[in-house]
Amino acid sequence: MPTRIFSLIAAFLLAAMVLRAEQLLPTAPGTSWQYDSKEVFGGPSADRPVESIVTIRAGTQLFEKKEFVKFETFSGDTLTGTELVSVSDGALLREARSGKDGKLAKLDPPPIILPATLKVGDTWDSEDEVLGNQMQQHFAVVAEEPIVVPAGRFRALHLHCEDSSIFAIKLDRWFVPGTGFVKEIAAVRGPTGGLLQRVTRELRKAPELSASPPPTATPASTTPVPQPSAPPATPDANQSPAKKLTVEVSGDPSGGLKTEFKSDAPNIYVRWHGHDLPERATVRVAWVAEDVGDLVDPNFIVDQTESVAPTPDASARFTLGRPPDGWAEGKYRLELYVNDELVETIKVTIAK
Repeated sequence: MPTRIFSLIAAFLLAAMVLRAEQLLPTAPGTSWQYDSKEVFGGPSADRPVESIVTIRAGTQLFEKKEFVKFETFSGDTLTGTELVSVSDGALLREARSGKDGKLAKLDPPPIILPATLKVGDTWDSEDEVLGNQMQQHFAVVAEEPIVVPAGRFRALHLHCEDSSIFAIKLDRWFVPGTGFVKEIAAVRGPTGGLLQRVTRELRKAPELSASPPPTATPASTTPVPQPSAPPATPDANQSPAKKLTVEVSGDPSGGLKTEFKSDAPNIYVRWHGHDLPERATVRVAWVAEDVGDLVDPNFIVDQTESVAPTPDASARFTLGRPPDGWAEGKYRLELYVNDELVETIKVTIAK
C-alpha cells in the first residue's frame, strides 16, 4: 500500500484496539494462577536454585472501610504475601501490601500495576518494591511476542523496566489479556555487576475461573443481542453447531447493542462472551473497513487483536478509541474468530 494512503489511515481511520486494564486481569473471587518458581542467589549457592510452586488467588477484602480486590500469594501451602488492588480511572493500582509481620500497610501513592490502556509503545512510571528493594520503575511495553511456558503457548505483551542506583534491578513481565501474567523475571545485581538474586516465574496453570461477567446494562440502554434463527430440528448429525460467541457492540461501556455511530463518537465498545469454547481457544477480533470511499481499498483490515480464553465461558471487552480527527464515515464490520474459524460478523455504520 502506498505510504500516502497508509498515513491517511493513521490520521483518519485507524482506531487502535485499546485494552483496558480492569478487563485484562481476571479478578473474580476464587480465580487462581499457579507458577513454577526458580530462585537463584549469587555466590557459592548460585548452582543450587530454590524451586517451588507459587499460587496466587484472588478475593476481596475490606481495608480502611473500602473493599478491594485481594491477591494472596502462597508458596506451597504457606501464605507469603497479600496485596490489595483497586481500579482508578481504568488503571490497576496496588493500594496495600502485607509486610514481614503479615500486617497490611497502605502504599502512598499506590504504585501502578497496569495502566488504563495497554499496547506496544505505552510507558508509565511508579515506585514499588522488587525482591525487597525499593525501585523507581519506568515500565515500557516493548513488544508483542510469542512465548511458551508450562501452561502452553501464548502471544504476550512484553513489559520491561530497570533501575540503576546502588543496585541494578531489571524486571521483565509477559502479560496476556484475559489470562494475566504468564512469565516474570526479576534480577538484582550488585555495584560490580555480580548477580545477587534472580527469580523466574512461569505460568504452570491458567486461571480456573473466567473474569467477572459483564455488568447488566441499565434499562435505558438494554437491547437484546439478536440470536440466529433456530435451525429446524432434525434427527441426524447435520444440525448447525451451537453459537460459540455472543457479541455486543455499543457506545455504552455497560453494554447493549448499537451498530450505527456518529463520526464524533468517543468510543465503540465490543464485548464477547464464550459458550462452551474449546480448551484454551484463541479468540481473534478484526476491525474491517468494508467501504469508506477512496480512503482505503474495500475490506481493509484496520486492526485486530486476539486473546486466549481461559475458560469455556470466558468473557472479554475491548475499546475502539476515536481517532483525533473523528471516524471516517462509511461501512465497517467486526469479524470474530475462534481458533481461526469465523463465527460472528457484526456490521457497523459510521455517519455524520
